[in-house]
Amino acid sequence: MKFKDMTISQARKFALSELKSSPSPALDADVILKWILKCDQTFILFHSETELSEPQKEFFCSSIEKRKTGLPVAYITGIKEFFGYDFEVDQNVLIPKPDTELLVENAVNFIEEKFHASSDCKIPSVCDMCSGSGCVGISILKFIEEKKIIPKPLLPKLVFADISKNTLDIAKKNSLRLLSKFAFEKTVFVQSNLFENLGHSRKGLFDVIVSNPPYIATKEIEALEPEVRDMEPRMALDGMEDGLFF
Repeated sequence: MKFKDMTISQARKFALSELKSSPSPALDADVILKWILKCDQTFILFHSETELSEPQKEFFCSSIEKRKTGLPVAYITGIKEFFGYDFEVDQNVLIPKPDTELLVENAVNFIEEKFHASSDCKIPSVCDMCSGSGCVGISILKFIEEKKIIPKPLLPKLVFADISKNTLDIAKKNSLRLLSKFAFEKTVFVQSNLFENLGHSRKGLFDVIVSNPPYIATKEIEALEPEVRDMEPRMALDGMEDGLFF
């Protein structure tokens, strides 16, 4: 299907005709269009005859070609929404999943309860272990500051720990972009195999440890959807033996 000019409506139809192996071709098309046009879903729906510029059309068609290979949309756009915030992602990090937002909610509630139950009002210490994109730790710190869960001067100290330097670079980039200057100054990034470089003793080191570690049993990885198994980092998936090693 060739277009001299391409409207939003034609772009969506083109994507539907090309992405036959995708479980969500319409959603894929809309996410890519919103990324290219820097617009929201309402604009996509109510401006269907808006024409894409030549560069926009080329970006869209090349993105659809990438999606046909099984490359997840988040890796194509470089952005994945999580807990209401947009995180930069690439193939060094696992794509944030909606289920993990529950971890953020529970951690925020726990930190708030622990803070108000304490008599000394000390600054809480939090570790985001196997931090990946940093989505869990960043969301916790950003939400606590925005909603004024605890006084700003007592915002948690946050340590991001991951075995991969490339992964930590993404977490740091997201922290710089999403956190206030004050909150960013509360963060530390440590390349570590679990607690190896975080001190000799775990006891009392952190008030809260949050983690979304590798949790797929090695023998089950080959049965995963190809776009997860072949495109997302194997190191972030393989939980060894029964998946509960970490």
